Amino acid sequence: MLFVLQSFVVESAKVWHLPDSLLERLKLVSEEAFLHVIKNAFSPGESSHIRITTKIDNLYFKLSFFDKGLPFDSSLAKEYHPEADINSLDTEGMELFLIKQYVDHVEWINHGIKGKEFRLSFGLPKRDIFTILKDKKEGKDKKEESVANINNVEIRPFKETDAIKIARTIYRAYGYTYPNEDLYYPEKIAALNKSGRLISVVCYDMKREEVVGHYALERPLPGSIVESGQAVVAPGYRGFHLMDKMRNILENKAGELRLEGIISQPVTTHVFSQKVNVNFGSLPCGFSFGLVPQKLSFRQIDASLSQRESCMLYFKPLKPRKRTLWLPEQHKEIIEKIYNNLNISYGEGSQMVTNPDENGKVQSNYYAGWGFGVINVSELGKNNFFEIKQALYNLLFTLKADVIFLYISLENADISALVEMAEKEKFFFCGITPSFLNGKDVIRFEYLNGSIDSSKIKIFGDEAKEIFSYVLNEKEKVLR
Repeated sequence: MLFVLQSFVVESAKVWHLPDSLLERLKLVSEEAFLHVIKNAFSPGESSHIRITTKIDNLYFKLSFFDKGLPFDSSLAKEYHPEADINSLDTEGMELFLIKQYVDHVEWINHGIKGKEFRLSFGLPKRDIFTILKDKKEGKDKKEESVANINNVEIRPFKETDAIKIARTIYRAYGYTYPNEDLYYPEKIAALNKSGRLISVVCYDMKREEVVGHYALERPLPGSIVESGQAVVAPGYRGFHLMDKMRNILENKAGELRLEGIISQPVTTHVFSQKVNVNFGSLPCGFSFGLVPQKLSFRQIDASLSQRESCMLYFKPLKPRKRTLWLPEQHKEIIEKIYNNLNISYGEGSQMVTNPDENGKVQSNYYAGWGFGVINVSELGKNNFFEIKQALYNLLFTLKADVIFLYISLENADISALVEMAEKEKFFFCGITPSFLNGKDVIRFEYLNGSIDSSKIKIFGDEAKEIFSYVLNEKEKVLR
């Protein structure tokens, strides 16, 4: 069936006039993905159906494989026992090199009784700012030599004509080293803002007719919280508190959207951005080792980081809501401290043993440009741990993720047993995030596939230092 599959995928892409370079990638990756689904979903000789769909939006061409086969890899489940060490398992044949090389996002989605989905997202070709500037043969912009005049700067919401100017500012401020590649592509900036996945505010120099600052709320999926980030101010305009002024506008926008809160993840190579968050009333609730890659994939140019960058996690509550939480006994004390510091009230659920349904909901994602994976447990079920292990193996062995985050909802039932099993697989506690997963609070865990020198991490504030110290201790504990 490979020829039929490849013909369907390629012809679907041709309908949208995608370039030949992407068609060849689709042909190669669709074969590997199809074989991956067959190998992991069905027993030898088993007869079943695989439904294959394609979809396109302004940013991605998406290829999905749906099946109602095994809810986890049978060969891995056969080898599982509670004391199993993940490093002892046979990983031969799990490497899908082409998928990692050619796909922007990889997702494994559990649809319960409707089966599961293996989704691959290919970024649509866009012209980057480097090519645009090269084609225009731009020399040094003489306007940049003029002294910045803050009186010429207005701060306002994004307009479509700002997209190329934002990319130009990012390039001139950071060269090739800015970690979020989207901001190098004007078409992506415009498409993300149009779809509501990005809400940008800019500082616009009316005399020079240039964007000299950018700040945004990121909202990849409709939900009750957003993340603030993608902040940049052109070198000549620093010192005028433009970032603070843009942040004020963004927080007002978040209030208009009736969101429950804003998360932010400032870096820890310095404390400046952490102080900015504290000054705006954001409070620490977690820590992420190695969130930002050491080597940026964009144009294969290395960043100046000596290791993957770690980030503090902050949350600013905007709107209260009623919530009932089941706090796992293993980390109850620190979680209670975090909630008290955030001034978020909650009721406690019964700690009685529960009888969850057979099929919970587990979804995993791999972000190729960042080199990390995410596993979301939104609903509890008897299959949760097997699904977590399957996702871990796929992300760790197949895609070689450097960092894997595990998010488990705190608003379903007692998860103490699931937490214990996850920690046996070397996941360590790294905080909580309110309203993060389908509007529900989550406990966060991390699997670190490598080492991070903690002595290079700088933390601002007593509460943040306490959380970091706890997370560091948990990391060292599970890795012993």
